[in-house]
Amino acid sequence: MLGRWIVAAMVSLVLMMQNAQAQPLTVDPETIVPLPPRFDMEPPASDVPPEIARFQGAWIGTWQDDRHILVVERVRADGHADLVFAKSDSSFNGMNREWWRDQATVVNGVLTMTGFRIFRYAFDGPDRLYMTATLKNGIVTSGALVRADPARLAAGERPIDWPWPGERVRIPHLTVRTPDGTRPITLEGTFYPPSGQGPAPLAIFTHGSDIGRIQLRSWSFSTEAHWLRDNGFAVLALMRRGRGSSEGISGEENFGRDHDGSLIDVSAGVAEAVEDLESAIAYGRTLPGVKPGKVLLAGQSRGGFLAMHYAGLKPNEVMGVVNFSGGWYPYGPVTTPYYANAGRGAGAKVKQLWLYADNDRLYKEDLIREYQQAFAAAGGNAHFELLHGVPGDGHLLRLYPERWRAVADQYLTSLDR
Repeated sequence: MLGRWIVAAMVSLVLMMQNAQAQPLTVDPETIVPLPPRFDMEPPASDVPPEIARFQGAWIGTWQDDRHILVVERVRADGHADLVFAKSDSSFNGMNREWWRDQATVVNGVLTMTGFRIFRYAFDGPDRLYMTATLKNGIVTSGALVRADPARLAAGERPIDWPWPGERVRIPHLTVRTPDGTRPITLEGTFYPPSGQGPAPLAIFTHGSDIGRIQLRSWSFSTEAHWLRDNGFAVLALMRRGRGSSEGISGEENFGRDHDGSLIDVSAGVAEAVEDLESAIAYGRTLPGVKPGKVLLAGQSRGGFLAMHYAGLKPNEVMGVVNFSGGWYPYGPVTTPYYANAGRGAGAKVKQLWLYADNDRLYKEDLIREYQQAFAAAGGNAHFELLHGVPGDGHLLRLYPERWRAVADQYLTSLDR
């Protein structure tokens, strides 16, 4: 009897092991978007105007570059809509996965849902929505969604590659090759073609520094890209090497330090970033709808520093610079000379816009002013704005477009294109 029990237990254990091997060992929690057990879908009545009826259905895509599902279950002739809003976990934004039912209105081609956030969805193509979310403190984020099959979503089906706000592209590196030497490494980019007729000048936007696993997060910079598109640019958002899905290893943190631990050199990391930006500029000039000539460089934190630094190295290639909270590392003795060199190199040739906040948690006001004074004293031409009252961490001021958009629009209008 005992022998039969042992045999049965062994067979059960083998079956359990086989079943375990057939299942994925781990699931990325940020790929999970929960939904209610069923949707209450109702086709639009005959009296619903087409500009309202077209919102009805299921939509999948991104919000803040995280996964998002919107299901508009019904729309009415007066513009009222019933919907399901769902999103994934986001470790970066500190959000949990969740869904809820809500109501919205469609007015002048925009579906708007109000509450502790204001969500707006507008068509950006026949079956594509561009969405913006505004928090009560003024932060603005955005994303994009495409039409999906609600029945498949209700059955649990999710895409492997979620729709992205722009066109994903691979940028061949000009100087770095794969370990076997067979091809260049490629960098991740998101391309936003010009919105108007005819070719447009190229703008490149790049990110700041991240640490740990956050380096593997891709940024679309959708909000900034649409702002630049509205101002007549084609836009390429760049992820530098080792970031997002870009190949290679990031060496930007390979600092030189003295025996006592003090910082003495950041040149290796800066040089690598310059190579990545140079590769993006060369590739961006080959994209459809891009006008030959000088480019606009823009970026956040290290991306803003990099735009300023590159303009100092190659002023004849740069139309202008938009620097959001720019800085490589908050240590003046090593980094301030870069601002002086950039001012000397760019001189009056490159008009720049520098946007900082006085409550930046990384770059204190004294250091920001030290950077600006070194740049100006060396001959640099920058319109400098030190913004006050930015909520929370002023280093993230790019997320508050109402604080900077008016002066930034005026700056872009002043550029010689």
